[in-house]
Amino acid sequence: MFDFFVDFFGIIVTGIFVAYLVLLALLQGKKKELATAKTLVNMANMPVLRPIPIPTANQKTLLNKVLVWVFQVRRWRVEQAFIYKYKGKKYAIHAGFEFDGASIPKPLWGLLSPIGLLLVPGLIHDYGYRYNGIYSLDENNNPLWDETISTQSGWDELFKNIGNEVNKIPALNELAKLGLWLGGFKAWNAWRDTKQDRVPFKWTIDDEKQASHEPQNEPQQDASDDEVVEIKSTSEESVSNDLFVSGATKTTQINYENSNNQKVLGSRNLDNTDKQQVTYKMACGDCGEVYGAKTSEIHRRKCPVCQEGKPSVDW
Repeated sequence: MFDFFVDFFGIIVTGIFVAYLVLLALLQGKKKELATAKTLVNMANMPVLRPIPIPTANQKTLLNKVLVWVFQVRRWRVEQAFIYKYKGKKYAIHAGFEFDGASIPKPLWGLLSPIGLLLVPGLIHDYGYRYNGIYSLDENNNPLWDETISTQSGWDELFKNIGNEVNKIPALNELAKLGLWLGGFKAWNAWRDTKQDRVPFKWTIDDEKQASHEPQNEPQQDASDDEVVEIKSTSEESVSNDLFVSGATKTTQINYENSNNQKVLGSRNLDNTDKQQVTYKMACGDCGEVYGAKTSEIHRRKCPVCQEGKPSVDW
């Protein structure tokens, strides 16, 4: 039986390699034609993304570096709110959202990149999986929370349909949807178990007004002193500690560090009536990322950038 699988795998790999060589030969005579083709997707309608570092540099051993290199996937952060119009609806992804592209196994990246043809449908699909909902803009471009789709199959179907509109290769998108049907349940169930809180809408990564309801091409007004400022990505040194105080327990004291090298920098909403919703400013001792975490998460919190921890919350 083992020999059968080895032979079968060898045939598949050989077939893919031969097909690639044939396509490579055909490419030589098609370069000019391919270069002059007009894309259906305007550059202005593509998401603005920033790559998040793959954390090989801070690993303690060579083995750890190799494991990160081989198995961790590049993550991306949305720098400006991404709006995608589909069937009369404007789907909106808030600035600061982080994702890793379409879930394509690494051995297949030579044929299909996670941020290639499936980038746009993958971005919207990842957002829907995480929150089981998505922002959509009304006629005045106000972001409103939309829970029209509430099932895994519904998000998988939207992924396929948007893929068909973006890349015009139905067979590819049907195959990708099949892959989601076979393996997507793990991610879907993980996010349902996590019960990820919805994040206030932001037009840009530096936008100080949460859910400002203002289109990104209109001037933003300065936030008042009473408004809570959400800072998604910055360095520890660039954020003032004014108004941040320690909590009443050991794990909520300023400078407390958990076992993942994540340090507490204090809280400024200790008067919250729901103590589970009190949030703390945290800093990663490995990469310096500053982010927000809830009280109940501090003792086991991991960095959202270099340790694949949960996304930041407003602090």
